[in-house]
Amino acid sequence: MRRNAIIIFMCIELMLNSVNLLLVSFSRFYNDINAQLFVFFIMVVAAAEVAVGLAVIVMMYRKVHSVDINILNRLKH
Repeated sequence: MRRNAIIIFMCIELMLNSVNLLLVSFSRFYNDINAQLFVFFIMVVAAAEVAVGLAVIVMMYRKVHSVDINILNRLKH
């Protein structure tokens, strides 16, 4: 099993985007504007997560020259 940090990061982003699509479709179906406000909030959280997540991945790559999650166990000691 591959444990690449970038793949895991992209999967989290894909899940957030799927929730956005679901909320937009529900807001269109029920004519409710509140779901679109949640979409905006989720987009802000996703943008913040991208900034922090990529910073963590870059720092991990600089430290151990790999983005494998299993290598992080060595950084505990």
